[in-house]
Amino acid sequence: MTTSAANPDAFLALLTQGLITDAQHDAVLAHPETAALPPLPGPAHALAWMRVRGLITQEEQDAALDRIESATTDHPHADDATDIAIDADDLVDLAGQGITHEALGALHKDGLIDAETRDIARQETPVTGSVPAALPATLAWLVTEELLEKASFEATRAQVAAEPAFALAAERARIVNEAQALIDADAQLMSTWKSNTQRTRRNGALKFLLTVLVLGGGLGWYLLAPAGVPGCDAASTRKTLDRLMFRVGMDVRMHTIDPEQRADVRTPTIGALREVGYRKADRVRGCTAVITQGDDKDEMAYTIGPVAPKSDEMIVRGADPTIVRARFGHLDASGKPRYNAEPIGREALEAAFRAGAAPLSARQAGSYPRPSAHSESSMVDTDPARSREIAEIEVTGACRALENDAGQACPLVVEYNDRLLGAIGGDDSTSIALSGEFSFVQDDGSWRVSDDFPKTFTRTLLEARVKRMGVTDAAMPQ
Repeated sequence: MTTSAANPDAFLALLTQGLITDAQHDAVLAHPETAALPPLPGPAHALAWMRVRGLITQEEQDAALDRIESATTDHPHADDATDIAIDADDLVDLAGQGITHEALGALHKDGLIDAETRDIARQETPVTGSVPAALPATLAWLVTEELLEKASFEATRAQVAAEPAFALAAERARIVNEAQALIDADAQLMSTWKSNTQRTRRNGALKFLLTVLVLGGGLGWYLLAPAGVPGCDAASTRKTLDRLMFRVGMDVRMHTIDPEQRADVRTPTIGALREVGYRKADRVRGCTAVITQGDDKDEMAYTIGPVAPKSDEMIVRGADPTIVRARFGHLDASGKPRYNAEPIGREALEAAFRAGAAPLSARQAGSYPRPSAHSESSMVDTDPARSREIAEIEVTGACRALENDAGQACPLVVEYNDRLLGAIGGDDSTSIALSGEFSFVQDDGSWRVSDDFPKTFTRTLLEARVKRMGVTDAAMPQ
């Protein structure tokens, strides 16, 4: 059955609603896979398929929505178009994890889910993935999304465990065991998040401050200092940080309703200020310190540098300690980066990484207000460059050649402004550090990320989120 016969309106609906252009619709009709597509559950699945196949980009989709929303007259399909785009983003995210119709079909064929579960889940999953079908991840997703009852999954686990050893049984056991590890990791993540939330209520000032310091956008506090870049432990730096601690302490007291808890809120103090490194060309120092509030201590990091490249006005910006160590801990004697991603080059590597990560970025509906500790202060500034989803990319070691000269693998730390964690914390985004080795290949003289990049990126993002939420023993997918 062809797509035109099975689902005649899926792609046409996107065109009618203004989400795709005539040229993009023509590209769909001309695509070699179109005629063989199975029936699509709806327009969101059609749009997700176009995204996965590169017939429309995230930026083009966003631009189409902007045109619809900014139309001078009320667009008759504005709400529907927004819903479709958001649903498509969710489907693209699943496609990047290998949770697809193909994976569902394989699970059903292996006897791990029944036909009813498969058919229901097809409504919520993309037709095609941007990575190979991931059966364990799909099975775990079915359980955590409650499309497959936990009791049914446990019964299947018991059945698989009791099977005699043969090739298919071993594969079924692998899928079920890996799915269980993912389910356990998800449960541990939520348990730790709830525990951390309760602990944050008890120790609000310290956690609130650390959240403020790593908000996406590089929150900065103007430094009252003479010309030049002050040291990490200079008097002017200490004065600025002390002022920040005082403001945050006041804000937490103002927003603590319980009188007894409000009385227990103390102004955090800063100690052990230390320089990690100084990038001479940029005139920026990277620093770490220990922040103390009551009996609690934690590490914080910050940078000191000019507000603008040629400015003499200095600013202190909060940062993630991992990112500061990556950016400032690998400098030579002249303050220049020791590792420059040879033979790729820093600029080419960054361009390739951003291009590879762009399709994996999920749309976030709406925005979230930043904490009021810095919402209306003339002492506050944010850096537009660090407001990007991928703010900084740092090379932390020498790249190594892959086997058979297939490309280069480079160790990186990426500053990622995570809207998911920001939403949980009530902010626009929260900066986290993605650490891992990413592979790059060369095509016609230009560098791009390797085909396994979506899987590697997704895994390192999950690891960073888990670490930020305090989980230390969760099993990660490989």
